[in-house]
Amino acid sequence: MMENNISNIKEKCVGCKSCEQSCPKHCISMMENKEGFWYPVVDERRCIECKLCLKKCPAETPDIHRNEPKKIWAWRNKNDVDIMRSASGGAADSAAKAVLKMNGVVFGAAYDEQLEVSHIEVMTDSERKKIQSSKYVQSDPKDSYLKVKRHLENKKTVLFTGTPCQVSGLYAFLEGDRENLYTIDLICHGVPSPKFFRKYLEYQNKQTDGRVIYFNFRSKDKRGWGTQYLLKTKTKTKTKTKTFSLDRYGKHFMNGDCYRESCYLCVYANTKRVGDLTVGDFWGIAKSHPDFNSPKGVSSVLINTEKGRKLFEIMKPFAEVEEATLEEAMVKQHNLLHPSIRPITRDTFYMDIDEPGFVDGLKVGIQMKERLKSILPNKLIQKMKSI
Repeated sequence: MMENNISNIKEKCVGCKSCEQSCPKHCISMMENKEGFWYPVVDERRCIECKLCLKKCPAETPDIHRNEPKKIWAWRNKNDVDIMRSASGGAADSAAKAVLKMNGVVFGAAYDEQLEVSHIEVMTDSERKKIQSSKYVQSDPKDSYLKVKRHLENKKTVLFTGTPCQVSGLYAFLEGDRENLYTIDLICHGVPSPKFFRKYLEYQNKQTDGRVIYFNFRSKDKRGWGTQYLLKTKTKTKTKTKTFSLDRYGKHFMNGDCYRESCYLCVYANTKRVGDLTVGDFWGIAKSHPDFNSPKGVSSVLINTEKGRKLFEIMKPFAEVEEATLEEAMVKQHNLLHPSIRPITRDTFYMDIDEPGFVDGLKVGIQMKERLKSILPNKLIQKMKSI
């Protein structure tokens, strides 16, 4: 017998936890499956089949708050500290800075002391650095939707930044938009499981003979804007940096064989965006706007709504901007065209995740092109990109 609740969603579930936060009987728990992704588990004895969990599920309401981009901008943060802490040009960070100056509240993904990633509320400018840069693992939304709702009801201005499905989950939870809510969706390839990232950190602890206390997926410290990670350990204060695609975690993130199943069916992987603004790396900037390119990073900003335009104007003083086209912003951003392709290796990727040495057994391959790029001077690579 099919139940009239969130149990029916199955692999369409994006793990946003809207259902868990919506249930009037508190009979839904988000539990990790074997792979380490969250899925709803319903206590059927307490379920009253009110269907509120389905009503507030983004998988059931995929067309909520969808808009085609109205204007495209290249964005480069003027503040050197902020742009170096950001993954690309620091656009999302500038939006956070603007909302905080309005005495608003910002929600974004941050590490805790155990390097678990979850959505937190930021209310002061000193806390803003916690949500800077990308985290290539699924962020735990926890009870962030409930907190957003309370702040909105208290007339606070709120900015919520996340993957498109997390933003869509918020709109579904709220049953629509709110006047004092701004949203930014990120151009997302897909998300590996938090369990995979935990296993990876255990692997790095062994490799570095220490405990990793800092991890930056998109460090610019050594080679500027690109895809290099940087980690720091507590023991012996070691640091380690590496090209992401030559790393056991990074390679499989790039291959896309470790994503959540719903990522391969993503309804947001197109130009019909869910956020007021869409932000991502402007990978094609060296060719389309060579004079605007910077080794510190450039973001693409897609203005999707009138509220997005208003937020853009408020945050604009923090940056240098240049108008661009959607076609220019879509270079190397295939997730603005279609979802990531599900490789056949996804069938078996998580099969041995509970075995000792799981990460040690992951393959990286020869990758001569990537290895050559990792040793070439960064200025030469930037010049090659512009040709």
